[in-house]
Amino acid sequence: MGFFSQAVYEELLRRAKAKDDTGVIKDACKDFIQYVYEVSDGENDLNTAVDADRSKISNYDSKRHTAHENAISSASMLNRLASEYGLDPVYTGDISQRHQVADFCLEFVCFLFTGRRRVL
Repeated sequence: MGFFSQAVYEELLRRAKAKDDTGVIKDACKDFIQYVYEVSDGENDLNTAVDADRSKISNYDSKRHTAHENAISSASMLNRLASEYGLDPVYTGDISQRHQVADFCLEFVCFLFTGRRRVL
């Protein structure tokens, strides 16, 4: 089961564009992308490290944690905005469940990637 409602997100974006009100959505989306980046970058660093470098692990954990907190805040904010537009939540999980928010971020990034416009 996923935690990202693509249909609600697309409708929220459509309504927000009509009111020139997309800045908050764009900022939230950047937080979701940043979280996925921090996890990917940190895991890559840990997987390619020769020795278990404590400072590298600590730095990775700190950056990932901060990005995760930002993503949680942005998921809540996006749901509040959706509610203001009379829509269901974009993030459909339990905001207190960190793994659900993490999964939501990955689903969102995959949505962006698979739906991207290919410009030649």
